Amino acid sequence: MSDECFVIVNLLAGRGRCRRLWPSIERALRSSRLPFRHVFTEAPGAAIEIARRAARDFSVVVAVGGDGTIHEVATGLMGTKAKLGIIPAGTGNDFVKMLGIPPKDPLRAIPILEDGQTKRVDVGRVGEHYFVNGFGVGLDGAIAWRVFRSWRWPALAPWIYLYAAIREALFFRSSELEIRAPDWRVLDTLLMVGASNGRYHGGDFLLVPHAEVDDGLFDVYMISDMAPWRRLREIPKTRRGEHISLPEVRIKRAPWVEILCGQPLPGHLDGEPTEFPAGKIRVELLPRALEVITRETLPQTSSGQASLDVHLRQPPAGEG
Repeated sequence: MSDECFVIVNLLAGRGRCRRLWPSIERALRSSRLPFRHVFTEAPGAAIEIARRAARDFSVVVAVGGDGTIHEVATGLMGTKAKLGIIPAGTGNDFVKMLGIPPKDPLRAIPILEDGQTKRVDVGRVGEHYFVNGFGVGLDGAIAWRVFRSWRWPALAPWIYLYAAIREALFFRSSELEIRAPDWRVLDTLLMVGASNGRYHGGDFLLVPHAEVDDGLFDVYMISDMAPWRRLREIPKTRRGEHISLPEVRIKRAPWVEILCGQPLPGHLDGEPTEFPAGKIRVELLPRALEVITRETLPQTSSGQASLDVHLRQPPAGEG
């Protein structure tokens, strides 16, 4: 194995933010104790195979970009012994918030890479696809698609996630879904459903405030239907994590979950838009399946510990 780090750079991440930041990142890397070589990705999905090949010869593979870049590099490293390093240079940078890596200042990530502190984190799997931060269908999937389609409007860039959330909250239609897990079942008309490893989604939305990346369980969130005007009213609460007190919100924990749907659903994996066909979606957790370089002191919940199960309303018919 080479002593060098292999650095995969997505210059398009953050709508070109990574391209603007890369010269300073490269200078800082060359001034550090880290020997490295780097390559630029050339197309969506390309980082998966690049990371897979790099893992044969390098013990550390570093993703430079946003959550989509991390998603691809982590996917390529699954089943290998290589460690994942991250220099955040995207828009949302959600996953790194769970690792103690500053999400807005990529240069501060380099000393963390130098220190080399690692931990093993859980990874989610849907069919042949992996995710490290979160999976969702319904409204949050529609938001991911709206973000994807809106990048052609540069003026929206600073507010892209908030714009997409407001736009889809007004018009998205909920679905009748059945959710199954080892110890519980829910049948309801749901606005959105997801299985989360991380707490943050869409940049600054604290969607699952008590999630942990290494506890061997998903935090499964389910939000029942509500009128469009209420959806808009509650968006600010989601940014602060206060939405979990709403009667429509349920958060349960499980090592796997199945979603039965009668129609195709918009979805996402780590914020990357995906369309799921009608039928059964099975989401499985792979405990501590990926080794990542992280800061030694990691963030805690406001109470200092994770909530085991959040039951925030009386279960409707069909839930048990």
